[in-house]
Amino acid sequence: MGILTVKEIADMMDGEIIDGDPCITISDYSYNSKEGDSQTLFLPIVGENRDAHDFIPDALSNGMIATVTERGRVEENTEGMTYIAVDSTRDAIQRLGMRYRMCFSPKCVGITGSVGKTTTKEMIAAALEGSKKVIKTEGNKNGQLGLPLMALKTDENTEVLVLEMGVSIIGEMERLAKIARPDIAVVTNIGFSHVGNFGSQQNIRREKLGIINEMDENGILLLNGENELLSELAPGSPTQKDISELGLYEETTEVMGNIRRLSYGLSKWCDFRAEDVVSDATGSSFTFRYKDMEIPVRLKVCGSHNILNAVSALACAVLLDADMDAALKMLGDYEPLAMRGKIEKTENGTWLIDDSYNASPDSMKSGLWLLSNAVNEGRKIAMLADMLELGDYSEELHRLVGKYAAESKADIIICVGKEAEFIADEAEKLSDKEIKSFETREEAEKYLLETLKPGDCVLCKGSRGMQLDKTAKLIREAGGEKA
Repeated sequence: MGILTVKEIADMMDGEIIDGDPCITISDYSYNSKEGDSQTLFLPIVGENRDAHDFIPDALSNGMIATVTERGRVEENTEGMTYIAVDSTRDAIQRLGMRYRMCFSPKCVGITGSVGKTTTKEMIAAALEGSKKVIKTEGNKNGQLGLPLMALKTDENTEVLVLEMGVSIIGEMERLAKIARPDIAVVTNIGFSHVGNFGSQQNIRREKLGIINEMDENGILLLNGENELLSELAPGSPTQKDISELGLYEETTEVMGNIRRLSYGLSKWCDFRAEDVVSDATGSSFTFRYKDMEIPVRLKVCGSHNILNAVSALACAVLLDADMDAALKMLGDYEPLAMRGKIEKTENGTWLIDDSYNASPDSMKSGLWLLSNAVNEGRKIAMLADMLELGDYSEELHRLVGKYAAESKADIIICVGKEAEFIADEAEKLSDKEIKSFETREEAEKYLLETLKPGDCVLCKGSRGMQLDKTAKLIREAGGEKA
């Protein structure tokens, strides 16, 4: 994180110092009044339910001595606090992130897509970190408030920024693209996440592809060729369409005609591809091919989605002239983050696939693949909860997951939540598996722990709001002891 004076920050924010010392220095930024110190700038956000400006005195008592404010005044009981008056905290931090980012010239890889952004980001960063100085998105700092903070971590030694860019409403990507200004834009897929907000997959594609709008003629768009709506943009694809027919933003269409479009995937026509694929519960291996390049790859992770992630990571390594031996070693050592599909064995002999971070039809299918291919001694149990924010598509997409579950090797399917009843109903129509449906997570957990035996493997998968990470914790603590 770079060190700036309050005056420098105010200038970049288009703000005005209305009280305090303009020469004090800032090296960190916080939206939480309880998380900071004397070099932290407090960033109060006006939310739907509360106005964080009310916590400016609290920020001071916790050690912070500078804040921005939309109120244009100094709060009571904040003597010694330095104030920067701004029109909007949200807009001001975005301006700061954008302008600070432009003070340096690292290459930037921006990653977007309906699912798989975080894992793709982690694998791309891993492939580059062996030979480059990389800054990557931390935690969930991938949106309008988080992305500027990641841009502010850039310094003169940074060679590559690897930035996850998530959107949930129309018009959001325009703001993110101005901050990140990616040189390479990786689009993992176009699925149904937040389709209730966007109205259609085509609208999701239009918004996601806005990631390229700040690119110059040297920009590269890297597309997942295995995704139907992205393959339509990929040169060489059997389903390629004219860009003008795809309903993209006018600016996106114009930029698209000036940059390089490359694809990654499993298909022969993809520029970067995986061939000779072998994947099971212990890991994956494949041959990475690009032009005359042919490299054997071994991963600790499994599933076709992770193979695609690895191909995108190796593609970025090639495009950024990273050391390929170092990239292969780092990728080979990569393991999934918490709640993102790691297979583990509990002390009591139960196997667990904790994939509870979030859920969409595509990621549900991937989770069921992991369960089906798990090498465990007992039964395979799929605990599937509601997928949220699907709007009018919800019943249709939950029934699609029910089809996936019926076709999987799951012996028992436990559904949690109102929408997941459609998963249960569809699976019951298509299979003779043991299927249970519960309104609450607690009811489902009670049944699960009563039936669980050593050697069983449980997949926990649902939207973040369904809190199946709590179920996973129960399994770790009690797995198998009821047998």
